[in-house]
Amino acid sequence: MNKLTRVFLLLLFEWIGSSFLFSQTGKKVTLFFAGDVVLSNHVEMQVGDKFDYVFGRWGEIGASDIFMVNLEHPITEATKKVEKEYNFKMHPKYLRILQQGRVTVVNAANNHIADYDIVGIDDTMKYLDSVGIRYVGIGKNLEEARRPVIIEKGGKKIGFLGYHGGGKFAATRTHTGLAPRYEPYIIEDVKQLRPQVDYVVVNFHWGTELAEQPDRGQIALAHHVIDAGADLIVGHHPHVLQGVETYKGKTIAYSLGNFVFGGNIRDSYLTAVLKVTLSDIEPAVELVPVSVTRWQPHVPDDAARTHVFNLMRKRSKLFSKSMLSSSGVAQ
Repeated sequence: MNKLTRVFLLLLFEWIGSSFLFSQTGKKVTLFFAGDVVLSNHVEMQVGDKFDYVFGRWGEIGASDIFMVNLEHPITEATKKVEKEYNFKMHPKYLRILQQGRVTVVNAANNHIADYDIVGIDDTMKYLDSVGIRYVGIGKNLEEARRPVIIEKGGKKIGFLGYHGGGKFAATRTHTGLAPRYEPYIIEDVKQLRPQVDYVVVNFHWGTELAEQPDRGQIALAHHVIDAGADLIVGHHPHVLQGVETYKGKTIAYSLGNFVFGGNIRDSYLTAVLKVTLSDIEPAVELVPVSVTRWQPHVPDDAARTHVFNLMRKRSKLFSKSMLSSSGVAQ
């Protein structure tokens, strides 16, 4: 074999190797994030045993590799409620709805996960585990509740964390509960997760119900968490959409509002989900308007889509930089 042939073969092998590497790492990974989900109460009355109903039109929105929602209730058949104004619980049979919607991971750190006491939290973990749906924000002790979920797709590792305010049902070193929204814990968790993954997502169940803007404390916490290494913050609880901020090139969605929320009688409304596309370039973040009609999320018409974008631009004026452009794609 002469020198010219050896050089040609070497270049050929290098090209084949680089092409293979690109095929492994160059795949785009699509993530969807939605707000509050309650598959009980009024949804249960509408759906009955039609498990394919809720997400029957969801395919119109597009495919995703990972789909995350805030699961706003325990999954349990327990009957002993805690004393509060509203108690929600999802029957285990409705796990089939989450599966049909291809929900990958849920945030469970919220103000309704303990509506049926600790047994409801324990049942929720058991039932989610039984169908392979991952969860953050709850655990059999504080260490587990703070533990991230790491999912690998398309050569990318994405890490997820979730927190709520704490209180009586906050996890302890020895007791089941939720991950408290305690800044030193959060900063520590994000810093530990950062070197393990390509993208860090932090969920906060926070804020004031029906408030159209986050408060100063939320904004400060969000900035500190981004500073610690988070790439995306997803908020929920106010039941309405709030603005989306760009801070140091990262995205903070302060509230994604209700997604499929059977906790009240209103069955048709406009909302939005967040779409994140990961590739070998900078992540692309997009706000995707959604219509919900009789508990079915689907693509809105042009007028509704425009309304959502206009509303979100207005509610994002609070921030020095918003992720929204005319197309809804992060700048």
